[in-house]
Amino acid sequence: MPEARIELELDDGALDAFVACPDSPGRKRPILLLSRQNEPAKTVESWARRLSAHNYFALAPVLSGLSAEDRREAAWACLDHLADERRVDDTAVGILGFGSGADLALTLAAGRAERIAAVAAYGSHGFGARIALEISQKINGVVRLGYAVDAVSARAGIFEAALNLSGVLFDIEVYEDEPRWPDLLDFFSRSLLAPVSQGAPGNEPRASYAQPRGD
Repeated sequence: MPEARIELELDDGALDAFVACPDSPGRKRPILLLSRQNEPAKTVESWARRLSAHNYFALAPVLSGLSAEDRREAAWACLDHLADERRVDDTAVGILGFGSGADLALTLAAGRAERIAAVAAYGSHGFGARIALEISQKINGVVRLGYAVDAVSARAGIFEAALNLSGVLFDIEVYEDEPRWPDLLDFFSRSLLAPVSQGAPGNEPRASYAQPRGD
């Protein structure tokens, strides 16, 4: 399973990132992995390898120590890199975010809605009502919201309500230590790998649903 540590150019400096890519032939659907602040590198790399083992091109930028503005610039630079990566089919991009990376993932899904078909956000800090609605109205993919059992944001319901109002397809997972990876992988498989009969992924008629919180 090929993997590498790479460096991406930014407007002011460079960004370190980890890549894990399947060794099978053909272009792969990409998943951009946005970690929380100060997430151990070994943990992030293990997540990337797990995604790669299921036939995704996983790109995980090193975001620790960056300001919020620099993290946004880094995420956009990663999307530009995926567009130029010869091993990638970036017509449908997935994003997996944790903590502050979850907020960034949702914001990015709104800002690059034409490419992002699925976003899984675990441990989002949440948004105020106005920002939540602005983001949800721009998202054109499907969303999975994950909440740790003992750390559900007080703003969680605000974003769920905004997604409902905007007609965005979403589901909910409550987890303990880590996401339920079989369910998460199934979410990405249905969103990124399943054939779509009408147009590109993310162009389907919008609908909303939410799974009950808990197992």
